[in-house]
Amino acid sequence: MLGPLALAHGPDSVVLPPSRVASMLAALLLRPNEIVPVPALQEAIWGDDQPAAAKSALQTCAMRLRQLFVRHAIIASAIETVPGGYRFCATEETLDLVRFREMASAAQAEPQSDRQLVLLEGALALWRGPLLANVPSASLHRDAVPRLNEERLRVLERLCELKIQLGLAPSALVQLWEATRAYPGNERLAELLIEALYRTGRQPEALAEHRRVKRFLAEELGVDLGPRLRRLELSILNGEERGDLDKTVGADAAPADRSPRVDSPQGFVGRAGIVDSVSAYLRDGAGVVVLTGLPGVGKTALARRVAGGMDDEFPAGQLLVPMRGADATPLDAARLADRLARWPRGATTRRGLLILDDVDDVPQVLAGAHLWAPGDAVLLTSQFSLAGVVARFGGRIERVGGLSPAESVALLATLIGGERADAEPAAVAALAELCGHLPLALRVAAARLMTRDTGIAEFVAWVRENPISRLTLPGDPDMALHGRLETAVNRLPPPLADAVLRLHELDRLDPRTVAERLAITPDAAEAILDQLADASLLDAYAGQYRMRDLLRLYSRGALDGRRPTGVTTTLRPPERSSDEERV
Repeated sequence: MLGPLALAHGPDSVVLPPSRVASMLAALLLRPNEIVPVPALQEAIWGDDQPAAAKSALQTCAMRLRQLFVRHAIIASAIETVPGGYRFCATEETLDLVRFREMASAAQAEPQSDRQLVLLEGALALWRGPLLANVPSASLHRDAVPRLNEERLRVLERLCELKIQLGLAPSALVQLWEATRAYPGNERLAELLIEALYRTGRQPEALAEHRRVKRFLAEELGVDLGPRLRRLELSILNGEERGDLDKTVGADAAPADRSPRVDSPQGFVGRAGIVDSVSAYLRDGAGVVVLTGLPGVGKTALARRVAGGMDDEFPAGQLLVPMRGADATPLDAARLADRLARWPRGATTRRGLLILDDVDDVPQVLAGAHLWAPGDAVLLTSQFSLAGVVARFGGRIERVGGLSPAESVALLATLIGGERADAEPAAVAALAELCGHLPLALRVAAARLMTRDTGIAEFVAWVRENPISRLTLPGDPDMALHGRLETAVNRLPPPLADAVLRLHELDRLDPRTVAERLAITPDAAEAILDQLADASLLDAYAGQYRMRDLLRLYSRGALDGRRPTGVTTTLRPPERSSDEERV
């Protein structure tokens, strides 16, 4: 799909004609392995011109899409019908978008520069022309295509920057000429082109390009050059050598001129696709972004990585506010207001990035929403999906799962050392699998491994005997898998917490089976399953639900020391004050 939408088998490919079926397929492919809701698909296919029987028409499109797959020998079950929408199951072998993101992520984790170049070049080679040129969906071209193009630009920037650093500036010139003409106001691309020209001995052309971008920004956008471009021009005029140029261009602004920033986490590995996608969305300022997932999956690190990659893009700076106090109680509106009041942002008309970390529930966000400055980009992290916030303010929900197997192995190699990891690759892969590809568990395992004089395979066998208790760092409650899972369960109302402890025995989690296990009605069972999925304790797919192995082990152990108090068939929301109801 990285070009005109097409079906391919080896060297043979068929470009799809413009149609509603093509629009539906594109909408599914843009969110691989995710549930795409029915309203989003209807918007992609018909826009504002919805048919009277839109639901029935969508089912017809899905049927024709499956027939198209059968005609071209593609397994029809690749498109799943799930509660509330459809899902396309894809891998890097079946969808070029997934392959692109995997290669970009692998490049970010790769320590060897020559290998990074190969991966980045390979990722960009997957793009075959204008994105979805044969898909007649105005909404996809308006909302989705720009975000994907932004992902491509980020990879291109990384590639050209790496070539310049390695003394390969001439090989980056063609790509940079094309990119700067396609995006004449992109200062980062212009900066890379100017630097590449200067490093290849073409100082007059470098200065001419600097004048071009300066003129464009002033005449078309009414803004001045950024500080990096101004410093770059001065460096060229002074005839600075390469090493001095690196120091000058890469230097930060003076502390007095610098707005507050959120530091990117050390040792962050992978997730390039979601980082680029969320960053592009926050730049557009289209609404709130929620990063939701199980505790320990790395939501906070991901939010910090997003912020770190947008260091100069928010004039008012960035602020991360933990939404729980030191005593672990949720932050109320008064304490949130106090923390925001201490944000040295200057005029509230300047746009900033606000990260609310570990949000407790929707009412907590609504109680403090009036404190945001107009136009701020807002990023929330939470165990819960906070769909009510997105419904009110617009935006998107990003479910954060475990790392990919390749990312997990790369993280372990970074932590324990590449030489040690390379000596036992099968054991490293087994350890990543045992940790459920959760960043917290991987970091704990690596730390424990470094304190033990043993082989990785022996360590894996030891951890496998009791993963929940042994993926814990003694004396550090924050680095304890058991504690994180217990916190996640204890945040639930008692009926839901008890359900988690009871359901670990079931291999099949669907409303009917769960209803029999809990002695409740299927409707009540479905409500429980939906709420547990919303709390990131179950994965939902194809009308069924799955409990992760580590949570299953935790639930089995917790049940031994705690008898459930009973599961009620009526799940009521918590009591709210009249002020909250008015909000």
